[in-house]
Amino acid sequence: MGTNSGFGMIMEEKDNPGFIKVLIKEDLSSETMRGIPQDFLKSISAQEFSFKMVLKLPWGSSWRIKLSKYQSYYYMEKNGWEQFLRDNALGDNELLTFTHKGNMCFNVTIYQINCLEMLRPTKSATIASSRNNVKKEERESLSASSYSISETAESTVGGRLKQKRELNLGKKKVKEAEKSKKCKKRKVDTDSKAGTSSLVPEFTLTIKKSYVLFLGVPKKFADMHMPKKETLFKIHDSKGKKSWEVTYVVSKIQSRFSRGWPRLVKDLGLEVGYVCTFELIKPNEMILSVSKTPTPCR
Repeated sequence: MGTNSGFGMIMEEKDNPGFIKVLIKEDLSSETMRGIPQDFLKSISAQEFSFKMVLKLPWGSSWRIKLSKYQSYYYMEKNGWEQFLRDNALGDNELLTFTHKGNMCFNVTIYQINCLEMLRPTKSATIASSRNNVKKEERESLSASSYSISETAESTVGGRLKQKRELNLGKKKVKEAEKSKKCKKRKVDTDSKAGTSSLVPEFTLTIKKSYVLFLGVPKKFADMHMPKKETLFKIHDSKGKKSWEVTYVVSKIQSRFSRGWPRLVKDLGLEVGYVCTFELIKPNEMILSVSKTPTPCR
């Protein structure tokens, strides 16, 4: 039996593994609360991660929630998880059990703070669900009205001109969105090289004479992303043809790659002035990309 920071406890039920969560009021939407316990992930096949997570309650209602991944960790996406909580009026220290039935489908049992199992929706949950249904119907009604008005407008010259203007405006918004997306991507890349947190943490440095024997990892990157004790790392070349085992040594002054690093330097033919970029793909694995000239500053 394992735990996940107090919010996810593994349970074993013969051929149906699962886990438990306690809905702490102050932490309902945190990554820890939405996370899938690592020990549970080991009990199912990697192929099953491609399915959406389905949460089914005893009275037949179910919710489909997308999963997102960061490094080797999986989380329920925030919008879907919060919708599930709202529809069932949860968040008062209830205990939930998640029993896996295959392909990321889970039977969920809810135990209220009075220790009784919830066998039917509570009154507050029914009201919350009804409000969501009303809002959905209002959106559908508004969409249908807009469509009807659009059809009428298109039968006139003015309607056709309006449609053309809206089409041009739509194209403009799409271009602006694409431009904004590219700017955000460049910012993520820049932040990564500066040693801040991103989807794929990385750092870049230029080989010095002293780096031939050992390689010092930038302190800011080490503090944020690297292990706090001596760890054996596997470093892969960017082409995926070869890997090296290198020991990461932790020090108060400067943590560094030590044993095994000189062999990597020799095999790759690294020389003073070469530029190396290290991407952290797993807690103890990296991809090393090498260029012979410094990367231009942007």
